[in-house]
Amino acid sequence: MTEGTTTATECPYCGSPTILPDRIEGGVKPELVVPFVITKEQAQQKFEEYFQKKRLLPNVFLHGRNRITDMRKLYVPYWLFDCDAYANIVYDAEKKHTERKGDWEITRTEHYIVRRSGNMGFEKIPVDGSEKLDNKITESLEPYDLQAAVPFQPAVLAGAMADHADVDSAECEGRAVERVENSISQAMRDTVNGYSSVTERSKNIYAEGGKVTPVLMPVWLITTEKDGKTYTFAINGQTGKLTCDVPADKKKSLLWGGGVFAGIFGIAALIMALTDSLASGTLLLAGIGAAIVALIIVGNLRAQLKQAAHQSAAADYVRKDSFNLDVQYDHFLYENTQRRKIETEKPKD
Repeated sequence: MTEGTTTATECPYCGSPTILPDRIEGGVKPELVVPFVITKEQAQQKFEEYFQKKRLLPNVFLHGRNRITDMRKLYVPYWLFDCDAYANIVYDAEKKHTERKGDWEITRTEHYIVRRSGNMGFEKIPVDGSEKLDNKITESLEPYDLQAAVPFQPAVLAGAMADHADVDSAECEGRAVERVENSISQAMRDTVNGYSSVTERSKNIYAEGGKVTPVLMPVWLITTEKDGKTYTFAINGQTGKLTCDVPADKKKSLLWGGGVFAGIFGIAALIMALTDSLASGTLLLAGIGAAIVALIIVGNLRAQLKQAAHQSAAADYVRKDSFNLDVQYDHFLYENTQRRKIETEKPKD
């Protein structure tokens, strides 16, 4: 008994690998397969190592051994998209120059209209074609080395579970295009330099051409249960990269953030008191600085948890030397000037 999309599984009685040829023919046949490199023992070791030195790991994972409830060697169906993207973006930009003349602070602001237009090619952008797996998990396992892919043969699936795609390429295309648009938009923005501030006025981006390739990617899927909840761990079967849906402990996050803030703010206040520079303005700056450092440290601790997250762009899949800038236009519009009286303290008698 299997689900309708299953193409490879194992016998429930003896554990022998079983391939279902009629299912392969009934679905979209993959063209390529990325073979497994990470063994079952290596995947288990990565799972065990995950729970070490994670400051924000919920206590439920620290009490007793974290046992594997289920472990599957799985070939996940993907669609690979090739395309060319075109962008035409207009920005409003400013250059600010500030100088002091006597008791006046003078700020001159130059206003520009900036236009960038060009194109960029993308190859093999992967989009998960399985409805069962969250795209956050599969995107967090990227990238795969597709140079190591081999032509599909049913025998390659022996010993693993495999599904054919149950989300068609047309439906997955939108996700690929979204990542392409973010990538070319960022590439255009990176060419706008030398300004104090830049804001987008208008944007027109579209993608066309290319091809779609069905492939199978290797994933070790591991689940563990804690206090009646099931947590999923996924390991890239080629590179060993791990991701999961384990949340950060909220109380620990607050304690770490609050502790770092209090420590830095206290040291800064002490230094200011000793140097006779303690004032409301300097205290405010110290508080802002301490808060920024606390956020950075908590953010780094959260990153240790390797939580699954969507990939916002497709920078890893840009075709080499394909970025072409057709229009690079920076036009000065006008300048305005602001004058501010600098208040000076009168000497005390």
